[in-house]
Amino acid sequence: MTKTKSIKDETGEGINKNCLVTERVAAAYIGISYESLKRSIRWNRRIPYYKVNKRVSYRVADLDMFLEQCRISAKN
Repeated sequence: MTKTKSIKDETGEGINKNCLVTERVAAAYIGISYESLKRSIRWNRRIPYYKVNKRVSYRVADLDMFLEQCRISAKN
């Protein structure tokens, strides 16, 4: 059985992978703290993000791509 992550909007409906989410939602989605996510932006820039004025947002598809890049394959 696989565990899948789901982000839902205020109505309870699933969000499109091209949707933008806040920093706090993004951190919860990838399973790290809000502070760790902010450090990732400032120093490592490992996750692409959008910045409009002072607001930082993430595209769900980019978060999925980041998680896939972190994947370590099992040995055969």
